[in-house]
Amino acid sequence: MDNTAHLAASFGPVGALCTGAIGFAVFYTVLPLCMMAWTAERKASLKGSAAAVFASLLDQVMWHRLISPCQCAGIAILLVCSAIAVWKFLDRAELNDEDMTFLSFISKGIGRLMGN
Repeated sequence: MDNTAHLAASFGPVGALCTGAIGFAVFYTVLPLCMMAWTAERKASLKGSAAAVFASLLDQVMWHRLISPCQCAGIAILLVCSAIAVWKFLDRAELNDEDMTFLSFISKGIGRLMGN
């Protein structure tokens, strides 16, 4: 998150917004789709009487431990990059490390609230 904020801050307002859109697309859709495809492949290879139970368990673990946090990170990346873009558009001043850390902290919190 902080690395994305530093990267977005090195661009102008449009670059920061593009960084956020790309980060959101990757973390909210691409990575979860890859994880779901991997999970589907693993579930297809399960055999035996307990296959349905293990498939359900695998789905729950993937969703709660990987996919949901990944989507929250995507939301937070979009929020922090959007905030940086608005800041740079309105103020035209460079952001220092404390400003980016503060924006990252707020974006993480909002992203977690929106993701759950």
